[in-house]
Amino acid sequence: MKRALLFLLLPLAACTNDSEPTETRAPATTSSAPPAVTAADGRDYGACLDGTCEVLVSEPVDIALTGQGGVDRISVRAVTAEGIEFSTGDGSGILTPGCVSTLYENGSGSRCSSGEPAKPEPVDGVLAMQVVDVRDGTAVLRLVSGGAGPPPSSLRPPLPVIPTWRP
Repeated sequence: MKRALLFLLLPLAACTNDSEPTETRAPATTSSAPPAVTAADGRDYGACLDGTCEVLVSEPVDIALTGQGGVDRISVRAVTAEGIEFSTGDGSGILTPGCVSTLYENGSGSRCSSGEPAKPEPVDGVLAMQVVDVRDGTAVLRLVSGGAGPPPSSLRPPLPVIPTWRP
């Protein structure tokens, strides 16, 4: 009988633990903060001289150009949570993500869309400006140019019609 009792107690003894309880740790959690914004040309504003670049802007800066879109300089006045405030010498405005501002001799235009902004296509004589992203006081400004010169005829102002005088 002692033998039977011993065989019954051995399996139970194997299941007990006489050592101190071990501390269990919860799995570490990390906050998934959005990554910082990046731009192909970083803060190299000289890369914009030819009218095509992607730069980081977080404070007022003058970006020199060589006449693309009839513009020699873009002045970023401020970066806000909504976008950038800028001037070109002929005018000023606010550019927000999802919108593209096109500048050309004797005119300008803009268009906006929802969702991920598509990169503007280069057009002769036109400078396209786009804010790709704004985060933590830094904006990604993209410039796309088809080169200096006159814009396509569809963007040129119409010639005035001068009435002919007949005596």
